[in-house]
Amino acid sequence: MTFQHSVPRHLLTPIGDMTVSFAALELHMQAVLIFLLDQTARIGHILASQLSFTRLRATILALHKERYGENSDYLKLKEFMTRAANIEEERNRITHSFWGAGEIPGTIRRLKITAHVKHGLNFENKVYDEKMLNHFAESIRQLTDEFIIFYEALLPVSKTDNP
Repeated sequence: MTFQHSVPRHLLTPIGDMTVSFAALELHMQAVLIFLLDQTARIGHILASQLSFTRLRATILALHKERYGENSDYLKLKEFMTRAANIEEERNRITHSFWGAGEIPGTIRRLKITAHVKHGLNFENKVYDEKMLNHFAESIRQLTDEFIIFYEALLPVSKTDNP
């Protein structure tokens, strides 16, 4: 007998979308880091690949502040990083939980069991539907788009723009 989970295929698709979209977000954040490092792309990738998502966010902010101060781009980056932190938290909850069928058709329930010294045993659960999962994946793609636009604005004028 093979284990069969109770999550319908149509709800697995947005969870997969979330996973792929989060990886793209992280990659584009690394591109901003590599630009701010002002090193070769290889050196940048070596350094970026060693950073957790939390440290990547902090390093981008610190480098931008060091190079440009707390200008309007820095404030925009801070807002991006706050959104990225919230996305990471939700992505971690979704990724590192047990999933079962929801009580209402078309829903699934996420269950996360944790134990902490301060709070003891904790059972966290939340019901999701396809619309919620799709909206979350879309929010990741939206932030990725904003990072791409931000990064492109940082890049020096290309040679084709110069006479």
